[in-house]
Amino acid sequence: MPAYLTGELAGDYGYDPLGLGQDTAQVAKYRLNEILHARWAMLAAAGILIPEGLEANGAPIKGGTWFETGAVMLDDTLNYFAVPWGVISNPLPLAAVVLVEVGLMGAVERYRSSGEGPSKGYAPGVGEFDDSVFIGMDEVYPGGPFDPLNLAEDPEVFAEMKVKEIKNGRLAMVSVLAYAIQGAVTGEGPYTNWSKHVADPFGYNLLTILGSEDRVPTL
Repeated sequence: MPAYLTGELAGDYGYDPLGLGQDTAQVAKYRLNEILHARWAMLAAAGILIPEGLEANGAPIKGGTWFETGAVMLDDTLNYFAVPWGVISNPLPLAAVVLVEVGLMGAVERYRSSGEGPSKGYAPGVGEFDDSVFIGMDEVYPGGPFDPLNLAEDPEVFAEMKVKEIKNGRLAMVSVLAYAIQGAVTGEGPYTNWSKHVADPFGYNLLTILGSEDRVPTL
């Protein structure tokens, strides 16, 4: 194990074949970026699987397969808010969806990059708060209004959850990359591929797909 890897970071098992962790300040930046990407990837993995699975099982969702959603949005309006048991009718044109997304993400990124927050806010379990709560807040594990269930209250439990988060986040990043490759090769979403494989494990798998003349020749 390299001497500079002390095990202090969650998910540090002494594996650094490229020696990227020798600069302590750089490691802090790497960890922040890794956590951000891991959290986005976990959301993306769920966002790829759930809509396709719901659509495949009868939910009135348009463009449930992740790489088809944009085309469906261009051809039609989007019911922006969906719930597991159905879709709330609220058709929005693509321009409105883009405006909502840019506005929300812009506000979140501005607060994140500045280390500040809204002047007034409310969080379940925390109640009302003002911007003073953000002073000195850890940008990786902020707590406070971002932990309304007080999951990080116990230090031992919190340390364990950090490890679980980074493990699941790393798996999610690999999964999303795999979804992209799988979609390019098969032309289908991961839920569809999984369903076909479960129905016929020996007739529909990696070897039969790569050996088929009908597979999508995109790679």
